[in-house]
Amino acid sequence: MYRTILFDFDGTLVPSLELWLQAFQYALAQYDRTLPDQTIIDRFYYREYADICAEFDLPSGPELRDHVHDGLTISFQKAGLYEGVQQLIESCRASDMKVGLVTTSPRLQVMVVLTRLGIAGLFDTIVTGDDVTHCKPHPEPVLLALSNLSESHDATLFVGDYIFDVVAGRAAGTKTALFLPERHRRFYDFDRLRATGPDIVFASYHDLASHLGLG
Repeated sequence: MYRTILFDFDGTLVPSLELWLQAFQYALAQYDRTLPDQTIIDRFYYREYADICAEFDLPSGPELRDHVHDGLTISFQKAGLYEGVQQLIESCRASDMKVGLVTTSPRLQVMVVLTRLGIAGLFDTIVTGDDVTHCKPHPEPVLLALSNLSESHDATLFVGDYIFDVVAGRAAGTKTALFLPERHRRFYDFDRLRATGPDIVFASYHDLASHLGLG
């Protein structure tokens, strides 16, 4: 059914929503500030750093971003893969599918994790936030990955865990799959995510493999 499969990184391949929470807390600690975890989840995730600074009276967006990235460098030392991810990617490659990664995260952070986990070489293209002008939900990162692979959108599945992934994939013309493991319920409104209308909703990579005929 598909010739190409593209994956988001954070919260999709790696259970990192908790690690971002630790990074935000690390950044706040640089200002001798603390906030409840739920406040950070509700008001920091998927927002511009300048907007966060304006709301919480922090000095500057670029400085906050740098502190968060330092925190991510620390927290991502513990990053692993969701169960079944590597097996699915290897099965896709064995079925002659091209495999790509499309993420808003910085390239250095992503490559350090992928290399440590031994899966960097499984991707035919890796597009990060450093490679584009417009990040998701804009379709530019997805379209760049397809261009790098010389593949068309109509035989591509884009797999992600958030609204931005579904919107970006649809805008680029791909089919979309939304990953909703139970551990994400703390961070996301599942009804709101499902309302974006992904083509596939799955809670485990075994389920996705079965849907793709690889299980």
